[in-house]
Amino acid sequence: MNKRTIHILIVMLLTAVAVATRTYWMGSVLEWIVAAVFIIVAGIPHGSLDHKIAQHRNKNLKLLFYIGGYVAAAALFLAVWLWMPGWAFLLFLLLTAWHFGETDIACFGFQKASPVLVFVYGAALTCWLLLQEPDVLIYWTGIITQKSKVALTVVQWITTVPVLIWLGVVAIIVVLNPHVGAFTWTQRLLFLLFLYLVSKTSLLIGFILYFSGWHSISAMLHVHHAVFSRSGFKTMLKQALPFTTAAVVFLFVIGWLSNGTWLSNHALPALFVLLSILTLPHMTEMHKLYTHTKPEGKTV
Repeated sequence: MNKRTIHILIVMLLTAVAVATRTYWMGSVLEWIVAAVFIIVAGIPHGSLDHKIAQHRNKNLKLLFYIGGYVAAAALFLAVWLWMPGWAFLLFLLLTAWHFGETDIACFGFQKASPVLVFVYGAALTCWLLLQEPDVLIYWTGIITQKSKVALTVVQWITTVPVLIWLGVVAIIVVLNPHVGAFTWTQRLLFLLFLYLVSKTSLLIGFILYFSGWHSISAMLHVHHAVFSRSGFKTMLKQALPFTTAAVVFLFVIGWLSNGTWLSNHALPALFVLLSILTLPHMTEMHKLYTHTKPEGKTV
């Protein structure tokens, strides 16, 4: 049994446990605590290695210069959020769809896949993850975007599509994938079962299980093979630790300044925006990784 099969089995079993215990945690503070733990353990660390990816690609890269550009890109996205929250939210969904699609398509063994294939898969997957509870999604969209008409209109339109169609599109791409050696039939069936089980949890936990449990770990494995294959996994985690710690401390400070009101949803929009503004520079860096290397780390 290879590492990818073990990875899928772990996230599938975690999801099955979440489904079996949903009456105990759903709608409680425990749901948010579990989501926070998953984000801290895997979600944030998977974006804390971007500077190492850049340095691997350019040995002469100045770290302070890179961090300055990274922060500038995040600040630009933050400005869009402040001026046009509805459009920023839609842009974030598009970026998320592309980023999820690019990482999964790499997991499936596709090399230099068509951008259309990447986006169609990513968009269908994102819709499947977000549209399990349409009312909840619309509610949060209104809060995050300050009731932006354009964002609410688009989200409401998307909810009119039967949710199983989105899973069907994902399944077609997964099943018809010709790279059986890279993503076996057993792995495909387990992966689709995992996605189906995700829909039986909740909007928050389902998304977090995919994002932290599958996507973030997959991305970290790609970074490991491409950048840290010689130095090892422990070295990679040590390199991610300082930036992960800084991000976690920053988020806790935000929570402390809000007097813990994020637990009752008042500060969640701010936390969501703070996390999302890192999407643009992170997605850009991962795109360069997938463009210049294969998932197994060999140069294209």
